[in-house]
Amino acid sequence: MKFGLLGYYPEYDHNDMETIDFSDDKTILEYDVLLVDLQNIFQEYASNIEFNGFPRITDHDSPRLKKDLARRKNEMKEFLESGKNIIVINGNDECVYCYSGKKTVSGTGRNAQTTYLVEDVHSNSLLPVAISSLNLTGKSVAFTNKKIIEILKKYIDYIEYRTTYENVKDKNILMTIKGTKKVVSYYEKIGKGLLIFAPDLAFDKVDYKKACTLEKKYYNDLAKLNTVISQNEIDLPLYSKKYLLRNEELMIKDIKQSKDKLSKLMIDIEKKEKKLYDLQKQKIMFTGTGTSLEINSVENFKEIGFSIIKYDPNSVDEDIVIKYKEKIAVVEVKGVSGSATEKHTSQIVKWKSEYHIENDILPKGILLVNAFNEQELEKRQKYFPNQMLKYATHQEICLLTTIQLYNIKEYLKNNPNEKEKMVNEIFKTNGIYKGFEDWKLNIKNRTDLED
Repeated sequence: MKFGLLGYYPEYDHNDMETIDFSDDKTILEYDVLLVDLQNIFQEYASNIEFNGFPRITDHDSPRLKKDLARRKNEMKEFLESGKNIIVINGNDECVYCYSGKKTVSGTGRNAQTTYLVEDVHSNSLLPVAISSLNLTGKSVAFTNKKIIEILKKYIDYIEYRTTYENVKDKNILMTIKGTKKVVSYYEKIGKGLLIFAPDLAFDKVDYKKACTLEKKYYNDLAKLNTVISQNEIDLPLYSKKYLLRNEELMIKDIKQSKDKLSKLMIDIEKKEKKLYDLQKQKIMFTGTGTSLEINSVENFKEIGFSIIKYDPNSVDEDIVIKYKEKIAVVEVKGVSGSATEKHTSQIVKWKSEYHIENDILPKGILLVNAFNEQELEKRQKYFPNQMLKYATHQEICLLTTIQLYNIKEYLKNNPNEKEKMVNEIFKTNGIYKGFEDWKLNIKNRTDLED
């Protein structure tokens, strides 16, 4: 079996493998199998500078590159349609910029300036199918196609992928990253041949003779996948669809009904997953800090029944102003790794004073704290230390935890008639708000459930 190498360089030399320059007139059609590395095929074209971070091919080589690309693409399509296989060992795209053949001129006379317009050219456009690839590397893979396990499993300890592929049909997948759905190998049927995307091999602490033999066998086995994958596949002419066998129409309808049910089920699952995500976001109330904690706290206040008079998550002003009927409160939200401090209380006093000056109304101050936010709930200590209580009480500040606020919101969902009472208690509290402190009111520990 004669292999042609296009941009690909095996670790070892093999007698029946020949390197093909991309720009060479030598055709690929005389080879039995083609090995391709998309990241190397443009290396022979000169580039003196970069454009947008990618090589800018010289004006001399630009038309040559584009002409060679079109020629090789037509050859590869013909190669596949004839029943031969192309194996892409590295599917990472190589992008370069080429002179488009167009230019603009600005100014006149000696001040005239000519700008040569460029266009991006991608190595993956060489292929007869569109691919979407990512440059990810690793060694742990799993086979997803039973037909190839017996052929390729002996290479499992040597496989090293450099590319993952997206938007691949499930039936075409050959390998994934172990434990994930990320594709590292798959195939496309083109004419009578296969376009196979496969990872490379890497040999650590393996003697030369064994490694060389393994590498050669690997390429040969990949080249034979066409026979294995095509087993039991039928290739009927288009006119056969005009005719129906006994029970065929019934089975087609049954499959369609099942697909419709599956589609509805998937939509239902997506809706439920969205609801689950929205619910899980509320864990920010005992894990978060900064803007995310503020946003969730504001949402909790709104669900309780407060109107939000002032809050802009993008503003440098950190204070939040809320209202319930005629009662106004200024809120300071803090997520901290330790306990609350007098500094936090001083900040809310500042917000109270500024609001009083601007509106001639003295608002209630609420310091809402998610203390010890980096610790598990069971391990959290006293949120509000004794040294800050006297000052907070004197300044008529209500000290409230984010867990208390969350618990109050959940309680009022089932007891809406007590909303007035709960809100009044918050406005009347100077110092620590009593009640709803226990996180276990609405949160469960999974280890408790397992017991």
